[in-house]
Amino acid sequence: MNNRSNFMPSINSILFLPLFLLLFSFDGDKKELREYDEKKELTWDDYKARPNKASSFKALTVTRTSFSANSDGKLLQLTVQNYFEPQSSWTKTDKNQELLDHERLHFHISELFARKLRKQILQTKFKSKAQKVMDEISKMYEVNIRELTKFQRLYDRETDHSIAVKEQKNWEAKIRSELADLHEFSNPVLEISLK
Repeated sequence: MNNRSNFMPSINSILFLPLFLLLFSFDGDKKELREYDEKKELTWDDYKARPNKASSFKALTVTRTSFSANSDGKLLQLTVQNYFEPQSSWTKTDKNQELLDHERLHFHISELFARKLRKQILQTKFKSKAQKVMDEISKMYEVNIRELTKFQRLYDRETDHSIAVKEQKNWEAKIRSELADLHEFSNPVLEISLK
């Protein structure tokens, strides 16, 4: 596949959430990003940014869902990748395990929604040319991101940002179970035949 195309705008949409920030990009600069790896958990050493002293929050986790595509006219290769951004993520403490567990789950939730999007894309029967397929996928992506944002806010609200320990444990079990259920969609690279 030799025609590399970004079918999406190059502008990043930024959403600010308590204790959490999502950057959505379309194959932007990937240096200093850490790809999601369910076998390698985040540590406080991964949080490289200078803490925001004015913030009432104790930590900020920044993730990015990257979306890029290549096509030769017959096959569309799409990558939906979930990243952690160390240079944008910060903590005011490196000794609070409960808070670290809470922050880690934000990254896992982002991966859960990336898997949901991959599943939706792969299970859709596309019958159009590459550009129309990308338009359809872009709409799916936008809906997925809105749902992710609502879900992240609900997570922060119900766990009180890690303070509600029982709720935190319930969320951890729920997200781990859902990630396992969607394991077959953990590969970020998708191939779609164009008819």
